Amino acid sequence: MDKLLIISATEAECKPALHELTECKIISPCLYSGTLHGQPVEILISGIGSVATAYRLTQTLMQRSYCRAISIGIAGSFVENIPVGETVQITEDCFADLGIDNNGQFRSLREAGLTSDDCDSDFIINSFPVSSPHRKVRGVTVQTASGSLQRIETLVSRFHPQVETMENGAFFYVCRQMQVPFVSFRAISNRVEPRNPENWRITEAVESVHQTMVHLLHL
Repeated sequence: MDKLLIISATEAECKPALHELTECKIISPCLYSGTLHGQPVEILISGIGSVATAYRLTQTLMQRSYCRAISIGIAGSFVENIPVGETVQITEDCFADLGIDNNGQFRSLREAGLTSDDCDSDFIINSFPVSSPHRKVRGVTVQTASGSLQRIETLVSRFHPQVETMENGAFFYVCRQMQVPFVSFRAISNRVEPRNPENWRITEAVESVHQTMVHLLHL
């Protein structure tokens, strides 16, 4: 049976999957192998942010083979019509703050004439669609989680995103470069707003995305 790779930034975001993993073997401090609901899987804890995600995911894909990579975790929502706790499928993403500040005007690397590569603020489209009932959304990947009105307004006006993460763009980029089919599900844990941890619902979001992943395993 083909093996799936499940990737999450932190152990907390995939804690239910780790608890349900049977025949578990620790391949490395951040990679676990076993069976989840009858499906052979490996679970990779990438670390927070694009750099850690790109490094650990590339290292893993160069050493091991998978039929598909599934990213799960939490995300912030820019829009009111996506309730906190809902799981969404991210189908396009970009590196929203990779570029230069040109006297107060953001320019992507491509716009600045520094590269023709798409590892900048051009959107990476998932070319391996998965049929699911979940809302399909556009994401942005940032190095600093947004927590001020000025930054939020800048991202919304330029990219028109629905969700924000710190890793998903790197997951898309590496999987596409390595030609590994991939899909990303994130549950909304909070609004993207001036930082207010009292409004976060992380536990509910983690359980929501876990149930989505379990359903996907049975398809």
